[in-house]
Amino acid sequence: MAKPRRAMGLLLKVNLLLGSLAFAALAIFSAQEIQTTRSSIREEIEASNRIATQLLARITAIYSRQGPVALAEVLRQTGRVRANEIRLYDHAGELLYESPPTSYKAGRYAPEWYAALVTPAMKATVIRVNAGTLVVAPNPTRAVLDGWDDLVSFMVIQSAALLMAYLLLSWMLMRWLAPFEQIRRALLQIGSGRHDVRLPALPGREPGEMGMAFNRMAQAVQDDIASRQQIAQAEARLAAQREFTQALHRRIEDERRAIARELHDEMGQSLTAMRSISAALAQNPELRGKPAGEAARLLFETAGASFDAMHRLIPRLRPIQLEEIGLGDAVRDLVASLQQAHPGLHITLAMDLAQHDAVHVDAETCAFRILQEALTNVVRHAQASAAWVELSIRDGALRVCIADNGRGADEPLSRNGHYGLRGMRERAEALGGRLAIGPAQQGGLQVSAWIPLQEETV
Repeated sequence: MAKPRRAMGLLLKVNLLLGSLAFAALAIFSAQEIQTTRSSIREEIEASNRIATQLLARITAIYSRQGPVALAEVLRQTGRVRANEIRLYDHAGELLYESPPTSYKAGRYAPEWYAALVTPAMKATVIRVNAGTLVVAPNPTRAVLDGWDDLVSFMVIQSAALLMAYLLLSWMLMRWLAPFEQIRRALLQIGSGRHDVRLPALPGREPGEMGMAFNRMAQAVQDDIASRQQIAQAEARLAAQREFTQALHRRIEDERRAIARELHDEMGQSLTAMRSISAALAQNPELRGKPAGEAARLLFETAGASFDAMHRLIPRLRPIQLEEIGLGDAVRDLVASLQQAHPGLHITLAMDLAQHDAVHVDAETCAFRILQEALTNVVRHAQASAAWVELSIRDGALRVCIADNGRGADEPLSRNGHYGLRGMRERAEALGGRLAIGPAQQGGLQVSAWIPLQEETV
């Protein structure tokens, strides 16, 4: 897989832009200088050729009668005429005179491409003389060389000036962009997980404002992460506490089940044996009417009362009918038992357990205990004449509601015997549910519980 190309930095882009502008400026200045040199050379050569032609025409007119040889001698004495090449031919076309080579910048010539750019197109002038021909041809090579030397000097000076300007601007840009580089590095550090990074006060208005905005952003990110960590820790503690409470209630139910079994099996058998023995003693003819017989009769009655009290206590410890007949019938049995024990309290029961198979065992136990505790509080504290019990499965939860028309709660529920309400709330929350306690529409107190159908994983 090909590696992604690394993008150019801002400073490099600006430097490339400045370098391109400098090169473009140098090219424009050079083109302008070449055009100026071309115009100057043309003007100079034309003027020089015109003057030389006029002068030579007069000289030729004066010495033409003496012949080409005399004219050649005059031209040799005159010497080289700048920017012109002079040749004298006799009537047979033989060269009698040619301008001597120039001594000005002898041996040097401008590059051919430059000469082609600046050399104007000019024709040689032919002057007829007696028995000969004088040819005056423009020769701009020295002027072209001067233009080339001027261009080289110009380019060197301009290049040095542009280079100094470029270096100065680069240095200034480095200073100006240094705060942005600090911001870039700080952003990379934030992205790598170092949320404690902060920027110092940066010079310049824009970098300063960006630095302050970055610091505010970094602080907000750090605060948000700290808050999330605290929330996660709190949720972990809550989950651990919920798991502990759930395990505690399970342990309590296991202990209650064991105690109920021990009472039913061991103590129940002992009390039954006591009743049998005392009944046999009380029916013995030898003890009938005697103090020993009366003691046997009292023992028989006491054992019976204890046996009845034990059987009333066992359902409080462990509702055996919840395991044997299910939640709905266990609730009906509980309501019927309370109705029978307290005929002055009318209890209305409404149930809708169409999805009962979806309820796990802990939720059934929790719902039954909440109903049991709430109805016990109604009987003991509410002084109510009526109570309403609703048990239903809706929206993926087991809902329990107990309301009465009693005196309500005229004091904090955590005081004076209301610890059972706290236990109900802990039971519901241990399974991921919730419990609400408030005034009922009938004037008394209402306890509402919401318990998830499926056991939550903590």
